[in-house]
Amino acid sequence: MKLQVEVDSDEYLLVLERNGERSEYRLQGAQEASGTASVAEVMPGIFSVLLGEQSFRVYVTPNGDGLEVWTGGTRHNIAISDPRDRSGAGRKRAAAGPVEVRSQMPGKIVKVLIEPGAAVTVGQGLIVVEAMKMQNELKSPKDGRVARILAVEGGTVGAGETLVVVE
Repeated sequence: MKLQVEVDSDEYLLVLERNGERSEYRLQGAQEASGTASVAEVMPGIFSVLLGEQSFRVYVTPNGDGLEVWTGGTRHNIAISDPRDRSGAGRKRAAAGPVEVRSQMPGKIVKVLIEPGAAVTVGQGLIVVEAMKMQNELKSPKDGRVARILAVEGGTVGAGETLVVVE
């Protein structure tokens, strides 16, 4: 299977060949990689990934027409499409329309860095969340305007809770 994958504006071609519970993969694009991977969903939206000898968790939530993916405290916006789809409809979907910025883990809102109606650019910090004794700055997934802020400084949030909406 071949997939066109866009990760934070970098484009890749991902080739997967299933081999029992494992998959052989080849990634071509901004970075090149290949090897064997095994992926198991341990809870809804939480995946255990074995990549070669390295094991880690990946948190996935829908975000508009794309996905918001967290691993190791880092958030990525991902859009996936079939490269045979010549319409290009699968590309740039993650940045189209309103995008909800969500908390990936339960935590505490340390700082709200923006105000409602503020213009923001892709990668600009929006909110700082403390989870598991680490502070993570959630960034804008696209250029736009802050439509809503649902988080309050000092408040607690649950996993998957919407904190900010960027249009």
